[in-house]
Amino acid sequence: MRGPHGHHRHGSDGTEGDKPPIKITDRRMLGWFAGYLLPHGVTIAVATLAMVGSTAADLAPPLLFKDIIDDVIIAGHYERLSRYGLLLVAVFFSGSLLSGVRMNLMHRLGQRFVLEMRVNAYRHLQRLSLSFFERNKTGDIMSRLSNDVNSVEDMVVHGTDTVVSDGLRIVATIGLLLWLAWKLAFYALIPLPVFLTAVIIFSRFVRPIYRRIRDDLGDINTELQENIAGIRVIKAFAREEYEQESFERRSTDYYRANIKGIWMWTTFFPAINFVISCSVVLVMWIGAGMTATGEFGLAAVTPGVIVAFVGYLQQFYWRFGSLVRVYDLYNRAFAALGRIFLMLDEKPEVEDAPDAIELEAVEGYVELEHVSFKYTTGEMVLNDVSVEAKPGETVALVGRSGAGKTSLVNLIPRFYDPLEGRVLVDHRDVRGVTQQSLRSHIAMVLQETFLFSGTARNNILYGRLDATEEEVIEAAKAAYADEFIVNLPEGYDTEIGERGVKLSGGQAQRIAIARAVLADPRILILDEATSLVDTEAEQQIQAALESLMRGRTTFVIAHRLSTVRNADKIVVIDDGEVVETADHEALMERGGLYAEMYTRQFQIERELPGERPFGL
Repeated sequence: MRGPHGHHRHGSDGTEGDKPPIKITDRRMLGWFAGYLLPHGVTIAVATLAMVGSTAADLAPPLLFKDIIDDVIIAGHYERLSRYGLLLVAVFFSGSLLSGVRMNLMHRLGQRFVLEMRVNAYRHLQRLSLSFFERNKTGDIMSRLSNDVNSVEDMVVHGTDTVVSDGLRIVATIGLLLWLAWKLAFYALIPLPVFLTAVIIFSRFVRPIYRRIRDDLGDINTELQENIAGIRVIKAFAREEYEQESFERRSTDYYRANIKGIWMWTTFFPAINFVISCSVVLVMWIGAGMTATGEFGLAAVTPGVIVAFVGYLQQFYWRFGSLVRVYDLYNRAFAALGRIFLMLDEKPEVEDAPDAIELEAVEGYVELEHVSFKYTTGEMVLNDVSVEAKPGETVALVGRSGAGKTSLVNLIPRFYDPLEGRVLVDHRDVRGVTQQSLRSHIAMVLQETFLFSGTARNNILYGRLDATEEEVIEAAKAAYADEFIVNLPEGYDTEIGERGVKLSGGQAQRIAIARAVLADPRILILDEATSLVDTEAEQQIQAALESLMRGRTTFVIAHRLSTVRNADKIVVIDDGEVVETADHEALMERGGLYAEMYTRQFQIERELPGERPFGL
C-alpha cells in the first residue's frame, strides 16, 4: 500500500513489509530488565527494605483498629486509647517516610534505567550502516527514540514501582485475610481465576491495537518531519491544502486506533470492577450469615475482626485494581518495546573485523580493485570496476546520471562493502582497519550541503573539535568563507538556522568546505560540490576547492566537465563499468563517450551563455 506521498507503507513493525515482526518473550524481557538493573543492586536492596517496611506500616492500621474496637470501645479500657493513638501516629509517620524513600529510590532508578536505554539505543543507532537509514523513515526512527521510549518510561518509572509495592501488599494482605477468617478469604478469592483469564484475553486483543497506535504515531512523525523539511517545496507548488488533507488522514487513522483502544479498556475495566464489587457483596452476605451462626473461620467472632477483615479486603481489591491499570500500561509499553527491540536487533551491514587495526598516518594511495557492488534491493550498480589514485592525484569520475559514480566513492570510506573485489588505502584492505580510523583520514563535500543548527563557528569546528580559534579562522579563509562570516550580525557566533537555512547555497557550501579544510584529510571526496549554486558562487567555491585539494588525493564527481579538465586522471563510468580512463587531452583525442559528453555540454553552454546545462 502506498501512502499519500507515494511512499510504500512499512509493515506493522515499522520496517520493510517483508520483514517478520519481532517476538518478545517473557524470558527475554526479564533478561533485558536484569541487564539494566543488576548494576544498581545496592539501590534496589535499599528500596526493597523500604518497601517491606512501608508495606508493614500500611498493613498495621486495620489490626490496631481491631484492638481499639475490641479492647477499648467494647471492653471499656479507655486508658489504653492514648497508647493506640500514639502507635497509629507512629505507624502512619513511618509508613509515609518509608514510602517516600521507596518512591524516591525507585523513580530515580527508573529514570536512570530510561536514560541508559535511550543512550544505548542512540549509540546502537549510530553504529548502524547507511542502509538502515535508507530503509526506514526518519520520523519513524525519531518516534522510537522519543514516543516509544516514553511509553517504556511510564512502565518502568511508575508501573514497576506499583507492581512490586502493590504485589507485596497483596501477598501480605492475603496472608492476613487467611489468618483473620480463612473461610471468608476463600470466598473473597473466588473471582481471581475469572479475573486473570479476562486479563489474558484482554491482552491478546488489545496489544495489537496498541502496536498499531505506535506505528500510526510513527507515520505522523514521519510526515511531519518531511513536511517541515520540505516547506519551501510545499509553498512553491501551493500544496498546503493537499498536505493538510494528507496529515488529517494520518491523524484520523491514529485517532481511530486510539478510540478502539479506549473502547477496549473502558469496557473491560468497568466489567472487572463490577465482578470485584459483586465479590465484596458475596463476602459480606456470607460473613453476616457466619456471624449469625457463630462461625467465622478459626478466629473469634468480634466486631473488631469484622472491621479489620473488611479493611484488608478493601485494600486487597484496591491494590488489585491498581495492578489491572498497570497491566494496561504494560501492554502499551510492550507494544512500544517491540519497535525498540526491532531497532536494537538490527545488525550493521558494515562492521569492524575482530582483528581490525587502527589506520595511522596515511599517504593517500587509493585503489579499487575489481569491485562489484549492488544495494540490498536493486540491480548491480558497479561491475568489475578498477580505479587507482596515487598520493596527491586528482581523479575525476564522470558519466551519465545513475552510472554508479557516487556508489563508487561511497566504498572508499566504507559506507558499504563491495560484493566482490577490494578497496585499498595505502595498500591495506579497508575491511582490515577500523571504520573510525579510516574515516578520520577522509573528508567529503557533497552536492547537498548539510549544516547543523548552531553557529558558523561550531559547524566549522565539526571538522576537528579540538581546533583553536585561529585554526577555525584560517580554515574559513582558505574556503573563502571568512569574507562573508565576518559580515554576519554576530560574526562566527551567528546562528545559521537549521540546515543553514539563513545562508545562501554558496555560503553554506563554503562553510562545508571550511569544515573539510579544518579536518585536514589526506583523502578528499567531492561529489558534485558546485552543482546547486549559481555561476558566481561556483567560481568562489571552485577557488576554495582548489585550495582544499592541494596536496591531497582527491576524487571528484563533477556536473560540469569543464571543471575537471585539469584532473590527473578522468575515469568515465557507464552502466556501472569503466569505459575510459585517461587525462582530458587523451580522452578528447579518442572521441569516445567523454568527448561526446564534453562536446555536447560545450555546445549547450555556447548556445545558452550564463545558463547551467541540465541532464548531464
